[in-house]
Amino acid sequence: MSDNHYDDARRQAAAENLARRKQELRKKKKRKQALIRLMVLGLLVVFVLGFAIVKINKMVHSERNSKAKDAVEESKAEEKDAIIIGIKGSPVQMVLQDEPYIENGAFAIDTEEGAIDESDIKIKGSVDTSKPGDYKIEYSVRKGWSKFEAERIVRVMTEKEYGKKAGNVPVLMYHWVYTKDDIPKELDGNWILDTDLDKQLAYLEENEFYYPGWKELRAWIDDEISLPEKCAVLTFDDGKKEFLKYGVPLLEKHHVPATSFMICWKDNSGAKKVKQYASPYVDFESHSFAMHQKVDNVPGHKGIMAAMTKEEIAEDLVKAKEIVGNNDAFAYPYGDYTDDMVDAVRDQGILCSFTTEYDRVRKGADPMKLPRIRVHGEASFDTWKNSVY
Repeated sequence: MSDNHYDDARRQAAAENLARRKQELRKKKKRKQALIRLMVLGLLVVFVLGFAIVKINKMVHSERNSKAKDAVEESKAEEKDAIIIGIKGSPVQMVLQDEPYIENGAFAIDTEEGAIDESDIKIKGSVDTSKPGDYKIEYSVRKGWSKFEAERIVRVMTEKEYGKKAGNVPVLMYHWVYTKDDIPKELDGNWILDTDLDKQLAYLEENEFYYPGWKELRAWIDDEISLPEKCAVLTFDDGKKEFLKYGVPLLEKHHVPATSFMICWKDNSGAKKVKQYASPYVDFESHSFAMHQKVDNVPGHKGIMAAMTKEEIAEDLVKAKEIVGNNDAFAYPYGDYTDDMVDAVRDQGILCSFTTEYDRVRKGADPMKLPRIRVHGEASFDTWKNSVY
């Protein structure tokens, strides 16, 4: 083989070898590019999935927050009217300069669970009776997210501003209310037509009567404070549905506070009525738990309490307080009382207890045997007016 032919073969072999290397390099490059594309695609997929997961988590978190927020708002909405709170006595309490300030307190009712004990109501504010002026007392109860409040203005007044003082106080004794569309089968003097009650309450409102709370009245009886001449206390006995249904709206209409002496026992549905008819103008007090019943062979109006021991009476009073939440006043069932009853009432810390004896309350009276002015439904307006003023 000539040298030329050998050189040609070598060059051809070198060219073929170079071509193979180039082809291998191109394949390697393609594999590398494919791997890079795959890695980029993988990173892109991971990024997209990560972004999606974050987005989904945010949406879930947001939805959870939204549901939680909605639950809170719903809870707040449900709580809005869950507790009724009212003050005892007049919303503007009149105090004569340099006389003691008597804290009448407030009452509160959970419309789902019942009366709240008065000891659970927070009181904020103070009064300096040496300095005439207005002072604010705040009352509050909390439930869940909500705070329920009421306030009283205490007006400390000079002798001149205060005016005439009461020599006696009419405590009015009502019973039941009816309407022309709902007339009871047995209509007697214990019933009053709603329009007649409306007229009486309008008179009290227009003439700016003052309504002392029970603690105030007791302090006045004990000659510790003065009361304005034009004052009255309104009470409604038994807690009958017809008073609660027809009378309470009229008290609210005329802004007149009153006390409902509630018969609390099961047959009277006392606990249910306290929740159903709760009002900032109605202070529920005890007319006993189950002593408003009659039995034979006892004196007076045959009330069962005349046959009960002091311990049994005390137990009944405790049960009643658990339902009404207050312990300031008490109305004897049928107006009757015994020594054991009086002692039991006094031992329970009740401030004012009422018979059915007809008279106005006077200073120095026995606070455990106080009289009231019975309001007869058939009496004329002038007769009623003379009983209060």
